[in-house]
Amino acid sequence: MKAKGTKKTHGAKPRTPRGEVPWIALCIFALALLVRLVYLVQISKSPAYGVLIIDSATYDGHARLLVSEGVFSQRFFWQGFFYPFFLAVVYFLTHGSILAARLIQIGLGSLLCAGVFRLGERLFDRRTGIVAGMIAALYGPLIYFDVEILDTGFSAVWALVLVLLILRARKARRLWPALLLGVCGGLSVTTRGTFLPFLVVSFVWLIIVWRRSRVRGTIIAARAGLIFAGFLAVAMPVAALCHRAAGDFNFLAEAGPINLFIGNNPNRDETIMIRPGSEWRELTRMPMVKGSQSDSEDRGVFTRLFLDYVKTRPGDYMRGLGEKTAQFVSSRELPRNDDLYVARRYSRLLSLLAWKAGSFGFPFGLLLPLAIVGLVRCRRCFPAPLFLFLFVYPAAIIAVFVTGRYRIPLVPILAIPAAAGVLTFIDFSRARRWAAALGAAAAVCVIAALASAAGPFVVERYNYEAEMHRIVGFELMKQNRADAALAELSEALRLDPANGEAHKYLGLLLSQERRHAEAAAHLRSALKAEPDSYLIRYYLGITLLNLGETGEARDLLLRSRAGAAAAREEKLLAEIDKVLSSLEDKQPRNNSK
Repeated sequence: MKAKGTKKTHGAKPRTPRGEVPWIALCIFALALLVRLVYLVQISKSPAYGVLIIDSATYDGHARLLVSEGVFSQRFFWQGFFYPFFLAVVYFLTHGSILAARLIQIGLGSLLCAGVFRLGERLFDRRTGIVAGMIAALYGPLIYFDVEILDTGFSAVWALVLVLLILRARKARRLWPALLLGVCGGLSVTTRGTFLPFLVVSFVWLIIVWRRSRVRGTIIAARAGLIFAGFLAVAMPVAALCHRAAGDFNFLAEAGPINLFIGNNPNRDETIMIRPGSEWRELTRMPMVKGSQSDSEDRGVFTRLFLDYVKTRPGDYMRGLGEKTAQFVSSRELPRNDDLYVARRYSRLLSLLAWKAGSFGFPFGLLLPLAIVGLVRCRRCFPAPLFLFLFVYPAAIIAVFVTGRYRIPLVPILAIPAAAGVLTFIDFSRARRWAAALGAAAAVCVIAALASAAGPFVVERYNYEAEMHRIVGFELMKQNRADAALAELSEALRLDPANGEAHKYLGLLLSQERRHAEAAAHLRSALKAEPDSYLIRYYLGITLLNLGETGEARDLLLRSRAGAAAAREEKLLAEIDKVLSSLEDKQPRNNSK
């Protein structure tokens, strides 16, 4: 019998009265659900709430195409398979309701917080579980991503599920936990491929642990086989569907090679800042310009560029990894195509739960130091899978490129040692160990300062609010909502007068409205921002033709044709030739007059 006050080891059953733990978990679930619903109501005022943009629009479009036509498009596999498939199922059952998808994600995010409580209670005690669950429930970036039409919330759920299942499979006498681990592992990898290294390392660790525990070889083989079978049961159908749609037998996201190139090349700061629109289009077309004939060859081009960079410039590559490590531990939430700090403008709740003060970012700037203090003080209580995840998963992200969105899966795992860190101060204070408490506080301050020292990074210097309005305006243009699009694009230019893409879209919109003089002014501004753009030259040339300025228009179209030919834009070339031919046909008649 254990003496009173003896520390509970991980894996032991909780020493709590029967019936109490479910009520605590329910309370944490209710708290998480409440704050997420409040945030959902507040964020509905954002322009990007009703008009999905960038990755959210891509996921939504793939899901709706699957529901409407019943086929997987080639682009469906560009990103992870699981999330757009989840959206398609939700849309099929709810007649295309985005709100239903958001509410389901909010429910899963709330369950995640209850699961964090359960894992913290299992590894330590009830109070650690409660603090960890509340950290997850009130963690601003988690709340933000639970509402977004993105795979980030699911990635956080898979992180916790995998750690729980690995701990269960380690000591389970039955075989079903191994099969379930394999299935969930497959689902996690088809959501985000960066889970794969952690799964491989954890699989090896389980084999070693089972052998050291003197588990019979036949049982080890059966467990390993079931993990592998469960994984293949998910991965192989996805790979087969990918082969049918895109020609590659691949269960990972097709965008993997281009993402490796974006984060690992001599001009990394430039490629990481390539924006949605014409810049991204030019990057994705680069392999075709170099002679690639298929999507598979395109991915091969980006893979070779990455490998050549590693081989020829190993020093730069290692320095890049160091810089990305600093970005990963940064206290601030680094944006990519989404910026949490822009969303704060539409939600008082998020403004309280996620903010920046100078170079310090809350809450990660506090979560990380507290977690390190907790890991150091209570390191013997943490099982190996937790340490493995905290080291292997970040390494997979750093190998590609870093954004705040990609490190979210670490939050539910970090919440547990962070809770232990919080309770360290409480325990020291109760024991009147003021020197120890001051030492722990100093450690937290030093780590927070170090995590905030680097930067600002190049991704933090961009005007994401202007970009949001610009892309919302473009999406509204595609929906033929001209007045709303005009308002959004005008707001984008108010925030960033030199935004070339906003000028371009506004020029196209005004041209459609037959306001050609205003359209030409905006297209000239767009061309000034992007002087090498053959597309803008084409648009400006057509607009000038409508204004009767034939000479300048012909010159612009000829220059646009040269650029389109170099980029192998066959459709645009045909259109330009058609316009130029019509100009030549009119010329003799004009001369005869």
